[in-house]
Amino acid sequence: MESISTKFSQPSRQSRVAIAIILIKFVRFTIRTFWPIALSFFIGRKAGNSFEDIIGYVALGIAAINLIGSVLTYFRFYFHIEDGAFIIDKGVLRRTKTNIPFERIQTINLQQNIVHQIFGVVSLEIDTAGAKKSELTIDALNKEDAEAIRQFILEERDQLVEDTPSAETEEKQVVEEEIILQLGISDLIKIGVSQNHLRSMAILFAFVFSTLNELTDNITDMVREELSDYQEALSNGWVVFAGSVVIVGIISFFYSLINTVLKNYDLKLAARKGGLRIVRGLLNKEEISINKSKVQNISWSDNPLRRLFHMYTIQIEQASSAQADQLKAKIKIPGSYTEQVLRVLSIVFPKEFIRDEEKHRVSILLKYRIFIFSGLLPALMAGGIGYFTNGLVALWALLWIGFVWLSVTIYYKKRSFELNDEILKNNRGTFGNHYEVLQLYKVQAVSIKQSWYQRRKDLASVVFHTAAGSLKIPFIPLEQAEALENFVLYKIESDRRKWM
Repeated sequence: MESISTKFSQPSRQSRVAIAIILIKFVRFTIRTFWPIALSFFIGRKAGNSFEDIIGYVALGIAAINLIGSVLTYFRFYFHIEDGAFIIDKGVLRRTKTNIPFERIQTINLQQNIVHQIFGVVSLEIDTAGAKKSELTIDALNKEDAEAIRQFILEERDQLVEDTPSAETEEKQVVEEEIILQLGISDLIKIGVSQNHLRSMAILFAFVFSTLNELTDNITDMVREELSDYQEALSNGWVVFAGSVVIVGIISFFYSLINTVLKNYDLKLAARKGGLRIVRGLLNKEEISINKSKVQNISWSDNPLRRLFHMYTIQIEQASSAQADQLKAKIKIPGSYTEQVLRVLSIVFPKEFIRDEEKHRVSILLKYRIFIFSGLLPALMAGGIGYFTNGLVALWALLWIGFVWLSVTIYYKKRSFELNDEILKNNRGTFGNHYEVLQLYKVQAVSIKQSWYQRRKDLASVVFHTAAGSLKIPFIPLEQAEALENFVLYKIESDRRKWM
């Protein structure tokens, strides 16, 4: 059988299916960019309005130019493998040639939307260290060729990169691919039920009202006209409010459930040489490789519903720039149980350091400060204003004080951090739990911040900056903050391991 290095030693084009993929991208871009103009042109256009006619023709002209350019892009895109590097040559009017050495490649991901699956092809994405986005995307390749290219490049890269002690440990720990988590239908239903439905409701309201705003200039009159037959029932404002909440809540629930099933269908999380691999999706199937050395933070969290199912959502944050694709920089794995959380931690971090340590509490002044500014003052202001307008009804605002006091009490009990020679763990949460872990030697900078109030109380907040974001420990004694800063900086400077 012909080797991959020989087969792709000469410039090659993508699969012809790439033409369809490029056209679909063009259509999506056009719809996303020009849909307000399209609505105005086809729905709200007045007869004889030459200005709107001109706008429509200009939009169609731009669309035609982009369509031709998208097709030409396919015929002017070539790639090949040469001397330990992946080389791409692309461009219509302006040609660019990119040479990506194997040792710079961090991960190679495969994706399949519904068109890819129908024709048996995949999209291949190559990610390099420090890139703002995927360094290279090939829209359509034969699935077998894409998998063979990925395996060949990663094997060649491993031979080029010098072995480290952590790599030797990993070789013994993960010899063959091991399935850590596989979601079934019952797991997907539990995840969908325990989603944040309030967020789905907000998305639904935003979509409906933005669309109606484009279709009509007066939403209120339109709604009143449609519901005029129910005037008697609508005269009771509470009936309208309760009915709206129930209807939108039901729609949001099914939206979250369907979205969860489509995105995480047949999700598999596997341990493999170099880190982890995730495969998931029904209509849009994706395969994401996670390079363990690139992982900055790992967090896992629950909410009251997920706690009933004993489930967590794991989030793995990889090194990225501020403009990186957040779907790849922050990867969420729902439906995980305690054993899966511990297994992921032991693969990415040294296993001997995954243990419970002494919990260091933050100052109780944080609790009082949050309560005063989030509970007491707003309730007193709202109650005072409401008393002069609605009388004793305003006393309902005082219930907010009790709710906030309960919330901040729970929050304070959970707010702590743990530390050992390798790992910093941050614990927080109110009605849910959130745990976050990072390796000390991957911290890029440490800063101590003090507000005027903290300076008076000899307190400080410590912020740890990593290539994936920051982690903050608030309201601890200044002396402890400085000791923590010095300890972490020492670990950074004395550690010789490379992670990028």
